[in-house]
Amino acid sequence: MDCSLSLSSGEVLNVNVSRMICWERKSSKIFLQRLDKSGGYKSKLEYATYFSEVVAEGILKEKEDFVPQLAELIKLGFILKFDEAAIEFLMKTENLQIFLEDEEFLSSAFTSE
Repeated sequence: MDCSLSLSSGEVLNVNVSRMICWERKSSKIFLQRLDKSGGYKSKLEYATYFSEVVAEGILKEKEDFVPQLAELIKLGFILKFDEAAIEFLMKTENLQIFLEDEEFLSSAFTSE
């Protein structure tokens, strides 16, 4: 999709926007475009942003008010490559914890085959 943005300087910026990730709710499937690692930090941040928004919206479909906060945490986790020690520190600094029910859900939802 092509978009035009008018900047305060009067300059018009034309950009091509493409959604990299889509969650099909009816079939409970996530479709991911492969991350282009050659695009540097910008590509990684775009991908992390789309990924986190789609996942947060899918998880919290009945609690839309909390989607932005969860999306930000997921995005930061993605940027940190979901490193366990870094995530533990992040959760500690944000005063968050994972409850037993959450661990059980995550274990059942993401079992390794």
